[in-house]
Amino acid sequence: MIRIQPARFFDRIVAWSLQLQLPGAARYLIATALVVAIGWGRVLFVPDTLPWLLFIPATIGIALVMGKGPGLFAAGLSTATGIVSLGTLDHPTWVPRQQWVAASLFLIVMFGLVMLTAELRASLHRARRLNEELVESERQAVDRQAFLSSVLASSTDCIKVLDLDGKLTFMSEGGQRVMEISDFNEVAGCPWPDFWQGAGNSEAKSAVDAAKRGEARSFIGKADTYRGTPKWWHVAVSPIPGPDGRPDRILSVSRDITNLRASEEERDRFVRLAENSTDFIGMARTDGSVFYVNDAAKRLVGLDGTDVTQLTIADFFPPEQVETVTRVVLPAVERDGQWAGELNFRHFQSGELIPVLYSVFPVTDTAGALIGYGTVTRDFRERRRAEDDMRLMNGELAHRLKNVLAVVQSVAAQTLRGIPEAEAASQSLSARLVALGAATAVLTGTSWRSADLRELANRALSPHGRIGERILLSGPRVTLKPEVTVAFALALHELATNAAKYGALSNETGVVTLAWSIDGGGADATLAVYWRENGGPPVTPPERKGFGSVLIERSLRSYFSGKAATEYRPEGLVFELQARLQDAAIVIGN
Repeated sequence: MIRIQPARFFDRIVAWSLQLQLPGAARYLIATALVVAIGWGRVLFVPDTLPWLLFIPATIGIALVMGKGPGLFAAGLSTATGIVSLGTLDHPTWVPRQQWVAASLFLIVMFGLVMLTAELRASLHRARRLNEELVESERQAVDRQAFLSSVLASSTDCIKVLDLDGKLTFMSEGGQRVMEISDFNEVAGCPWPDFWQGAGNSEAKSAVDAAKRGEARSFIGKADTYRGTPKWWHVAVSPIPGPDGRPDRILSVSRDITNLRASEEERDRFVRLAENSTDFIGMARTDGSVFYVNDAAKRLVGLDGTDVTQLTIADFFPPEQVETVTRVVLPAVERDGQWAGELNFRHFQSGELIPVLYSVFPVTDTAGALIGYGTVTRDFRERRRAEDDMRLMNGELAHRLKNVLAVVQSVAAQTLRGIPEAEAASQSLSARLVALGAATAVLTGTSWRSADLRELANRALSPHGRIGERILLSGPRVTLKPEVTVAFALALHELATNAAKYGALSNETGVVTLAWSIDGGGADATLAVYWRENGGPPVTPPERKGFGSVLIERSLRSYFSGKAATEYRPEGLVFELQARLQDAAIVIGN
């Protein structure tokens, strides 16, 4: 059997009536219809001795459901309906006097009951609204608590609550992670200042004392995590007031700034390196205005006592190079990320031109956007003087080598003169000495460090035919090592001499092609050189190899540590050289 408590029953009725949201006219019409129906029921089923019996609950119900206005209206209408249902036309006052008294008493009592019912209805409505507000407030409190819990759990800051003695009473989940604490109970109640080292311990104690006085403090200190990982922290300490407004507890928020501290230390090291460097180090904004140069830069260009913030990049260069910097160098930095090359600085006091190796790189913000330019520039005056001295010495060496070769050539010619069978040998020896002189000229031009293969071929072959017409050269840039340069020059001389005497260069139509290529990469890269003759007289293999052929194959095979072979094809002689690139060359370019 279901039992419904009266309070709960009335509460449900009021809730149901409030949800109906009927307009005023509708409520009065419903009250009228209900009272009239009760009146008919009274006439049909209730004796005249109990004329008001059914009207009482109906009026109370109308007041409870429809409100005070319809309830008072129903009380008056019920009284009128009851009098109408009791009276007759035969009676001079419609109903006896006692019925009028009863009707008056009924009306008074019903008005009172309606007022009480209406007040009950309003009270139930207020209670329901307050209950809904309380439920909503509790829901919001739960949501707020869940939100704060998620914030504390997600925060990378270590948020702690201390008692007034500085002992730990709470630590956020995020704080436990960053402090590498798996169970807060392991540190609960521990004195918080004891976690700090050195000056941080004194700062922590001072911050706790200040919080007791109602003051907030912050400091930066070093403290290890629970597992011993060293970290730097930025700490804010503030009091938590109690109900009386006095400090009741202490809030401590610690932020891990280890990476920031490392960046600051790295920046400090960079600043110290820049200040102590002997190279010119400077920085400028994208509009060209300079905002930093180190002491070495000031000494290099004579800026002692000058306000560098009033200068621009263009002020450091002679007028003829300013356009190069603005239209070539800086756009290259934005496009390629760097630029380096030789330029001249201008001394601000004497106007002297200072040769420098100017290296520029972009300065960007945290988002990678260009905000300026930086430079590390090296004074090239000593190197330029050394290069000039070396160039002078090489020139002198080349001149003396030529003189020596000329003397050797003259001595050989004088010695062999008058000996008929030695005349051809004398001519060959002289030609080979000339080829040797050409090779040494190439080497002295590069300080005996290397020789460009194409330049060497031009010098060795140009006496035997026009380059580009009778002699065709093709191949990438290859810089030969000095020890193979002389051997290669002599080999080219022998090949060209043979071609001029017997091969493609002995007539007016023949062509010689010298081609070289680089195959593979890295340590396995190979250099292949091909000499091909076409258009000359038919070629037949010689019965024996002469000195020149032996010189070509043996010397090149020895110096290049590779393969050197000659083929006497009918259409023309073919010579092929193959060697490891690292054995023959030191610089490779396109």
